[in-house]
Parts: sequence; C-alpha cells; structure tokens
Amino acid sequence: MYNLIVKKSVKKDIEDINRDDLQRIADNIRVLKFNPLPPGVKKIKKGKEFYYRLRQGNFRIGYRFDSTEKLIEIIYVRRRSERTYL
Repeated sequence: MYNLIVKKSVKKDIEDINRDDLQRIADNIRVLKFNPLPPGVKKIKKGKEFYYRLRQGNFRIGYRFDSTEKLIEIIYVRRRSERTYL
C-alpha cells in the first residue's frame, strides 16, 4: 500500500465540485493507494517522469508516484479544459 499526500492547492481545486463528483473522485484516489497505475491512467507528457493523470468524468486527477518510497502525491483535481495540463 502507498502513502498518500495531497498538495494544499488541491483544496482550492475541489471547492466548486458537486458532492456526487467529489465522491467519485475520492473513490478513485483511494484506489491509487493500492494500485498507482490502474486501468485508464495516462502518463502526462512534457517530459515529466512519473507524472500521471486519471480521468473521472469531466475531471482529471493529476498525481505522481514514487515506487521506491511508496508515495503518491495528488497534484491537482481539475475540470478538463485546454488549460488542464499546464
């Protein structure tokens, strides 16, 4: 099982998300603790090693994981748009 860290900026990201979507996002994050590369995960391009994103409806959960330290860091939760991956 991996340790989970959530960046402080994620709190701002989730402020306006409705309860149902937020619950599904939380469920997906919990799954990451046991399997950091579940089906549907994509590596984020732009040369960042070990950075990934998970799709939940119109939202994207950006994270990185370190298998040597057994650590997953949630970087962002954003609604999908042209600015999501910047």
